[in-house]
Amino acid sequence: MATNPQSPPPKGPQLAPRMHVPRKKQFPWPVVALIAAGLLLLAIVAKMPTTPKKVQPPSAAQIPPQPTAGQVQLSSVQLAPSPVGGALNVQAILHNNGSTDITGVEVQANFKGANGQNVGAEVTKAQIVGKDNATAQDLTISPIKPNETAPVRLRFDHYPSAWNKQMPELVVTQVTGTKP
Repeated sequence: MATNPQSPPPKGPQLAPRMHVPRKKQFPWPVVALIAAGLLLLAIVAKMPTTPKKVQPPSAAQIPPQPTAGQVQLSSVQLAPSPVGGALNVQAILHNNGSTDITGVEVQANFKGANGQNVGAEVTKAQIVGKDNATAQDLTISPIKPNETAPVRLRFDHYPSAWNKQMPELVVTQVTGTKP
């Protein structure tokens, strides 16, 4: 059925058009939360520890004189068989020519073969020999003072089998010391 534009309006309750009232804006909590989080993050970053400042190494004037291989002199060097096992002992007199106490000496022995060629090398630390010649003590316990001498032992446990049984070439590779 078609509606006639001339017909009277229907009777009964009718819906009146509502007036649209704009809503009141709420407080912007999300924006406030973002700003608070940003401020909190800035505070944390500001309070975090920074990397330590680079410290300048001491100048040459602040470093105490270090012992060198030239400070050590070995004399009266003799081969001595080890009383225990197949080790080789070298007995010597160590003289401290420097101005610092010596607390360690490292020596490399270069073992020669029958034709004079190197057949092996071994590094060991010098130890002070006791008066009984049976006990040995580390140089850190009994340092050698400047211009003093002390009997020392060099013990080589793994010398090569092709060694010609002659005195190996001894080279001082490292010297440690303390200030007098």
